[in-house]
Order: sequence, then structure tokens, then C-alpha cells
Amino acid sequence: MIAPLVAAVAQAQDPQALLAAVQALAASRDPEAIPHLIKAFGYNQPAVSEAALAGVVAFGALAVEPLLTQIDGYDYGARAYSVRALAKIGDPRAVNFLLDAVVADFAPSVRRAALRGLGKVASPVPPQLHSQLQEVFRRCAQDSDWGIRYALVCTLADLGCQNFGEVAAMLVQDRDPLVQAKAKLALAG
Repeated sequence: MIAPLVAAVAQAQDPQALLAAVQALAASRDPEAIPHLIKAFGYNQPAVSEAALAGVVAFGALAVEPLLTQIDGYDYGARAYSVRALAKIGDPRAVNFLLDAVVADFAPSVRRAALRGLGKVASPVPPQLHSQLQEVFRRCAQDSDWGIRYALVCTLADLGCQNFGEVAAMLVQDRDPLVQAKAKLALAG
């Protein structure tokens, strides 16, 4: 029964107590803890969010539906943690959400995390998804945020640059030397 553990999270008076309560909730390994751990992504305490992230990821595929239904539309920090959890779990059910986040989310941290997540959940690339990924990646290769372009190189490395040669070639010519170097390494290896 997780009710006392959930109550401890709600009643925590300081960051250390909150962290301990979230860690205890995660350690319960009770699937009923998943929504409460997802809620902890939004507590604006990085250590607490990281503990909640580890707890959610430990549930694996069982956490995917709660993550997809509980994604915070207002708190981009909480949304980024949800995206990171989906990426770490690597379940293909997250592909459409991640694609939407890469294209439409206003927060660069969420877009970067979603882009990196695609490298985990879309591998190997399903044939029916290739053209959609190609278009999204082409747009990301031209993004003004170098972090998006760098995340794209990492994603291409996960998915196999040979599958997206045109985009990889664009990144080898990127205006940022770090993105260029990473793209050259990805193409070589």
C-alpha cells in the first residue's frame, strides 16, 4: 500500500525530506506510484526530478501510457523529464508524441530531449516512418539552436547516418564547429 508514501511526498517540508519521500515512493516498486512520480517531475527540484525519473524508468513499458497521458502541458521542465523517461524506456508507442514535440514544442530543452528520444524509440527505423523522420530531421538541421542540431547528429548516429545521408551531409557543413565535428565522427563510425 503506497498511501503513506504518497502522503509523505505531499507533507515533505524541505527539499531533503521531499527527495527522501520520492526515493521511498520509487523504491516501493508499486505501479500505483507511477502517476505520483510523474507529478514529482514538476516540483522544481532537480534532485527530486532525477529520483522520480529513475523510479519511472525502472517500471519500463508499464510507465509509457501514464507518461503519455500525464505529460504536463504547462511546465516545460516537467515535460522534459517525461520526454527523457520515454526516451530511456525506448518504447515505440512514444514515437508520435516525440515527433510532435520535436516539431511543435516551444521549449528547446523539450525539443532536444524528444529528438534524442527518437534515436532510441525509432531504432530500427520503420519503413513507414522514414519519410516523416527525414522531413523532421531536415527541419532540425536548419534550426537556429545549435543544441537541436547537435542532438540531431546524436540521433542520426543512433539511427544510422546512412539512412539519412542528405541530412547528415547538411550537418557536416554546419556553421557550428562542434556540430560539424560530431557529424563527421558519426558518419565515420
